[in-house]
Amino acid sequence: MTHVVILGAGIAGVSAAYALKSRLGPDDSVTVVSDKPYFHFVPSNPWVAMGWRERADVAFPIGPYLESRGIVFIASGVRCIQPDIIQIDLENGDVLFYDYLLIATGTAPLADEVPGMAEHTESVIHIEQAERALAAYRAFLERPGPVVIGAAAGASMLGPLYEYAFLIDADLRRRNIRERVPITLVTPEPWPGHLGLGGEGTSRGAVTAALADTGIRVICNALTTRIDRDTIHVAEVTATGSVKRTHALPSAYSVYWPAFGGVRGVRSASDLVDARGLVVVDEYLRNPEYPNVFGLGACVARAPVEATPVAVGAPESVYSIQKAGEIAVQNILADLAGAPPVSHVPQRARWLSDMGTNGAAYQSEPQVPLRDVNWMRQGRWVHQAKVDFEKYFVNTIRLHPADEVTAAASSIAGLMTRALAGKNGGHDGPAGADLAGNGKPWQVRLPQGPGVELRALAESLGRAPDALAGELLAAAVSDAKSYLDPAAVDAMARARRHLLVEDLPEREPGAERRGGT
Repeated sequence: MTHVVILGAGIAGVSAAYALKSRLGPDDSVTVVSDKPYFHFVPSNPWVAMGWRERADVAFPIGPYLESRGIVFIASGVRCIQPDIIQIDLENGDVLFYDYLLIATGTAPLADEVPGMAEHTESVIHIEQAERALAAYRAFLERPGPVVIGAAAGASMLGPLYEYAFLIDADLRRRNIRERVPITLVTPEPWPGHLGLGGEGTSRGAVTAALADTGIRVICNALTTRIDRDTIHVAEVTATGSVKRTHALPSAYSVYWPAFGGVRGVRSASDLVDARGLVVVDEYLRNPEYPNVFGLGACVARAPVEATPVAVGAPESVYSIQKAGEIAVQNILADLAGAPPVSHVPQRARWLSDMGTNGAAYQSEPQVPLRDVNWMRQGRWVHQAKVDFEKYFVNTIRLHPADEVTAAASSIAGLMTRALAGKNGGHDGPAGADLAGNGKPWQVRLPQGPGVELRALAESLGRAPDALAGELLAAAVSDAKSYLDPAAVDAMARARRHLLVEDLPEREPGAERRGGT
């Protein structure tokens, strides 16, 4: 009997757990450990920070979905890993032994490397931070002023840096106050669109043009040295690393991306990690010292793609994490079977960035120059593609096993609970007003019996029949999707994209949520 322990219940960890459980034998077991009891789709955090997504749209308890597949879930942080005795000590006091360990914990921000960053800037790395950023943004809108969106030296998640700057630009234009708000983007990259990948391709010109079109000032080769309550201090360096000029940027609202290190329980395992606490792996995603320990996702140590005047980390994306996850799972199974492992080289980089009304898609193959493919494309289709991918990925995580009978009325039960709470003096949530006020009109013919029942139900709840009917239909669609197998989920995603891409909103950020599914 083989026991695989996975640390982390995010994009990397949950996907790998599903794949391993489906391919291991009936006597083998998979355990997932996470310090958070929920899964959340990290790429949507910028939307949460703009108020274009609610927490419930992109985060939900993960335990029931893991357990429905026979995967053990433990909600606890890791105190320490002892690879020499194949043991993990958890913060809740449990002790786990493993045959294989897959570390997919994500990272911890190293905000203390820049004095004042933690105290005086917002972040969107975790969903709780994105919610705090939204509250700060709403307060900022009452008294608008300069905005600074920046990244510290060594930061590696630079795609969201640009995405968030463009989202703020689009939102301020929608509110007709953009001319009152100068926006400055501060980046350690040597040029806009470098993204930690180098190899200019089309990205430099496209990103530079997009920044110019939106009136966003950019400072490259930027070393953020200190952050005060209302001022960002930046040293702009030359190609040789000497200080070219300094900037004291006024800031009424700022969001920053720090450099990353390993999470507490992982970085203490000195035999597994580098100086920053990130997991050291070989080309097979195994630790060189302990080949039964694998690393996956943002927690893996990566050398910079190229030397830059200010340090820029190598990036990750959902696409690259998924591909790496396939390799990690394949190599664990190969080791069990005595087969040779598969290399994770060459790596590829692909991601989608929303820009409010349109978006940018980037592809780099391989990730390390010289490259066969290096391009960036812009258009409204990318905006919709990211919306669609969010829904696709979240639905995939929530997908029930093929042999499980799904409990009906889960969404409808939630709707009725809220409606009854509203009747009794509680809150009915935002969905009803959204569907009633902005939803697309539909003509649905009901037989007389159900039609009377609907009107009677609405009257008993003190609701308008049309509004209640819309909410019930949306809930029924949500429940129906839970019955789909993976092939049907893919088919639905393709059909949805085809239906929506021709009717995208113009200069109206977040409008895809109106009456959507």
